[in-house]
Amino acid sequence: MFTRTRTLLFLAFMVILSLAIVSCGPRSQSAGTEQSITPDSTSSITIVIPEDPPSFNPMVADTGYDSLVMELVLLGMADIDPYGNVFPELAAELPTIENGGVVVDEDAGTMSVTWTMREDIQWSDGTPVTADDALFTWEAITDPVNGSWIPGIDYVDSIEKLSQYSFVVNYNTLYPNYLTQLGGEQIAIWPAHYCDLEQGFIAWDCGREPLSDGPFVLHDWLKGDHMTFHKNEKYYLAPKPNIDQVIVRIVPDDAVRKTMMLKGDADIDMWINTTVAKDLEGSDVVKVSMSPTDRWLMRIFFNLAQKGTVDSSATPHPILSDVNVRKAIRSAIDIDTINSEIYFGLATPVWSEFFRPPYQCNVPRPTYDLEAAKALLESSGWVDSDNDGVRECRGCSTGAPEGYKMEMEFITYPEFGEPLILTQQLIAEMLSDIGVKANISVVEGSILWDQAENGGIEQSGNFDMDIWDDGYPGIDPTDYIWEMYSQEALVPGFGNNVMRYNNPEVDALIDEAYTLDEASRKETFCAIAERLDEDVPMVYLFTTPNAEAYSARIEGIQSSVNDMVTWNIADWTLK
Repeated sequence: MFTRTRTLLFLAFMVILSLAIVSCGPRSQSAGTEQSITPDSTSSITIVIPEDPPSFNPMVADTGYDSLVMELVLLGMADIDPYGNVFPELAAELPTIENGGVVVDEDAGTMSVTWTMREDIQWSDGTPVTADDALFTWEAITDPVNGSWIPGIDYVDSIEKLSQYSFVVNYNTLYPNYLTQLGGEQIAIWPAHYCDLEQGFIAWDCGREPLSDGPFVLHDWLKGDHMTFHKNEKYYLAPKPNIDQVIVRIVPDDAVRKTMMLKGDADIDMWINTTVAKDLEGSDVVKVSMSPTDRWLMRIFFNLAQKGTVDSSATPHPILSDVNVRKAIRSAIDIDTINSEIYFGLATPVWSEFFRPPYQCNVPRPTYDLEAAKALLESSGWVDSDNDGVRECRGCSTGAPEGYKMEMEFITYPEFGEPLILTQQLIAEMLSDIGVKANISVVEGSILWDQAENGGIEQSGNFDMDIWDDGYPGIDPTDYIWEMYSQEALVPGFGNNVMRYNNPEVDALIDEAYTLDEASRKETFCAIAERLDEDVPMVYLFTTPNAEAYSARIEGIQSSVNDMVTWNIADWTLK
């Protein structure tokens, strides 16, 4: 066992101030913006997204739009395809135990990973991409003042340069997610000769005006309107990319984006919901690409601490601290009806955190049973003694005063779109059938997920229940499970355990998951799944397809839950 301490965890949405700083568009690198956004149908494509990327650095805010544009201009050591296969980018090959790139000290429980980089990749100014850039990136990330948290950061003792094109990462434990720690959908290698270390990893200018080693180069960015990218003539896989220009337009309205797609005024609409996907069925102009697996799991988060507090032991929630109440709520939700009435049958019921290959667990599906739900509440001292349709505490065990109403706020966020708003409303109706009054409210995601000191609702514990979709990137859930369920992640700002769920047995199992023994990991994950199924710190509902709408004139697009749709944009072709 060992203790992992996060020093600088930046949440999925960074502080409002940081967003304001990094959202400012870069200085124009071209005078004629109108000319640059006039698409040539044979060599240009247009991507529409609802808001500006905060920057090209997904570790600042992780909105998805930052990762989308990062993939256009920057490379990591390795990335993951839609089917879960890790492939090298800057790396000449993937380091493994078999090829000697990974050396494990079983007695000490440590490992070292040697990365050898390609020698034919250069920045768009002609400077070679080398190990100095990798070490510079790590120095920037780990800066105690201006750095950031990334998965696995606490398990790295040191990174050492071996040669111009190789370096070694020394781990203080066996870290299973080493292949994408310096890559994947969130991490890129940044140029040491171009970025200013003193400005800091979060705020430096190159996060908004990146120097490219990817397939495209940023040409101009007019905030709130568009970004234009031109083909990188120095791209190492030349003559790729096959497209000369990419325009990213900022179009906030879902309906407008859909209309643009159908009229041929846009070529990619990222992350469409099931309603839009249904509307596009049968179109000859627009196609829909769905990911081979689902990532985003819709879930209800319970606050086990009293609203406005963050310690479930000292100040338990007057209603939700009782596991039987949480189980009753789970039993009262008819997921199949939600699927058929709102998601056109495209949602997939899911009842475990571990539903994606290669880690799937055989946890029995909870039964929708209103009578069983009512019985659980009755046995826990929640009864409707005045017949007003809302139960009260009559001898309940949560510490709530006698007569305390079973009434709670139920929050969601608007950015997902109409299907989630309807889901929230339907669940509130279902809960009313068992005497639970859920007062629905809708709050912007940037407020819901912000840091506690900025009034972030979840981090400050200022909620009863909320519903939104989440899931781990890539193919390894270990760090995600730590952030969501561990005891260390209970501390606001050090993790996403906003449920204030505290189970020492689960915490010990999370530690055991940090191993390279795949059979052991699968066993450990399923043991965690069983405990979570019994404790119900949240209700898992369903997944919906990760889908992108794209023009029928584009070939080579494949939606992915392991990265953004632009993960292979260099391979796209136009008919």
